[in-house]
Amino acid sequence: MAYIKVRLFALVLILLGAGLIYINWHQLHAEQKYSLKIAAFAPLCVVGGIFLFIMPSRVGKPNTTGDKVIAFVVFTIGLLAGLVNWYLMDPGFFGQ
Repeated sequence: MAYIKVRLFALVLILLGAGLIYINWHQLHAEQKYSLKIAAFAPLCVVGGIFLFIMPSRVGKPNTTGDKVIAFVVFTIGLLAGLVNWYLMDPGFFGQ
């Protein structure tokens, strides 16, 4: 019960990121265009939200070296997820 606000924020991040991904894919199929920024950064919101939901005590600025490494790893995973999403949306951009 101590981290209810953090978990609610994490849930909002997850739903917002997933909703933006859905809208971007829908726009791609309907209008053959998409937002590059949403394709790259919405998965980052989902990954960050999942991390905060699982580990709500890690919210805030990382103070220790271990916390900084964990934050960097989560950020990197989120950016890689965004890159994969972008590639799936527009593989021709990356050259075939």
